[in-house]
Amino acid sequence: MFLRRNSKNIQSLRVRYPVWRTKQSHKSKTTNCKISIIINRIVCVFFLLVVASFAETYKIATYNVLNFPDAFGLQRLDDLKKVIDYIEPDILVLQEMQSALGMNLILDSIMNFQTNLFDAIPFNDGPDTDNGLFFRNDKLDFLSAQYLSTPNRDIALYRLKTKSSQKDFYLCSIHFKSSEGSTNEAIRLQEATILRNYLETLAPGSSFLVMGDFNIYYSDEPAFRRLTDSLANNNGRLFDPLNSFGEWHNNSSFAYLHTQSTRLEQLADGGSAGGLDDRFDMILCCQNLLDSAGLFLLKSSYAALGNDGSHFNSSINYGFNQSVPEEIADALYFASDHLPVFLNITDVNESAIPEEIVQIWPNPMEHRAEVRLPALDDFERAELVLTNILGQRVYRAETDDPIKIDIERGTLPIGIYFVHLKIFTKYNVYKYQTKLAIIE
Repeated sequence: MFLRRNSKNIQSLRVRYPVWRTKQSHKSKTTNCKISIIINRIVCVFFLLVVASFAETYKIATYNVLNFPDAFGLQRLDDLKKVIDYIEPDILVLQEMQSALGMNLILDSIMNFQTNLFDAIPFNDGPDTDNGLFFRNDKLDFLSAQYLSTPNRDIALYRLKTKSSQKDFYLCSIHFKSSEGSTNEAIRLQEATILRNYLETLAPGSSFLVMGDFNIYYSDEPAFRRLTDSLANNNGRLFDPLNSFGEWHNNSSFAYLHTQSTRLEQLADGGSAGGLDDRFDMILCCQNLLDSAGLFLLKSSYAALGNDGSHFNSSINYGFNQSVPEEIADALYFASDHLPVFLNITDVNESAIPEEIVQIWPNPMEHRAEVRLPALDDFERAELVLTNILGQRVYRAETDDPIKIDIERGTLPIGIYFVHLKIFTKYNVYKYQTKLAIIE
């Protein structure tokens, strides 16, 4: 039913292909990458450690791998491996797969390199490029796969079940029609309608996620509205876990969401250029993954790997990337013109998940944000400090207001900051830490 293959190292095959990569000339080197490791994971590390004590978590990643393996696929394989190894997904959903050979290359040389933990769903050869699915066979069981025909490419629908709790869920991999213009928007609306109609046939209470390359430019585009609007039948309604609505395309206010393109220049693999300025890749989910018992989506785990909010209209490895080491930023640049997006789901009951103690609104912020304080008896004062990823203190504020403390941006540059909060009461000092993004 699915593919399970032994690990192989196909390094020797690469001598048949020309070496084509060249580094971008304006990239400045940073020798100390240790200070930048895994920043995108820090926002939820403590939270996931708490959850892990009583639940299994599953990391799900989606990645458009750029016409693999035909577009210099063997030359990009090492970079793809670095990226995927860095994410460490339990489930990997791919778009722009071209052949069973490509599936086997990724299974053998990436997913099962020195291990046999992953299985792959057999390649389905539909119109244009196709989807791929890899999953941890020690954590998940594969139930079924089917494919919806659209005017453009097939939509893949995979059904899996967790081994620990025997809960099943659906993953839908999409690659909607690309490019701007009314004709292409109309095709995307057709594709979205086919998907929404199918999701509405699922049994009430079903759990499902839709992920991939939506090629949608703004949240009011008809295709996105068809997927997320409240309609007569809301069994198939989708939700954005980030609730980030607006004009995503070429808008620096949404720089922290952009996933394409990782390159400012055109490379030999034919991927798009122009730098990060579009939110094409995303993960949407059903309502019950957000607010019901059973499988639960951890919103704080949602991330686009390598997006630090500071590479708007530039290459992902230009200068210093605050969210990943230099080696991973380079790998993202060469591996594909898209960034992978990932999140975690868990099979813990909602009632067992602790609420976020310190809340910041809005986050990301542009000019000002409000930090809402936890209620503590005998409150005296609160002290807030912001540090950058180098650990340098860049902002400090105090308040005697037991409800909130304000953050004023002032001259702080865009980027990711750590929020250190101390609350002094009559008898104790309480310490909290969270993360804040500043955008234009």
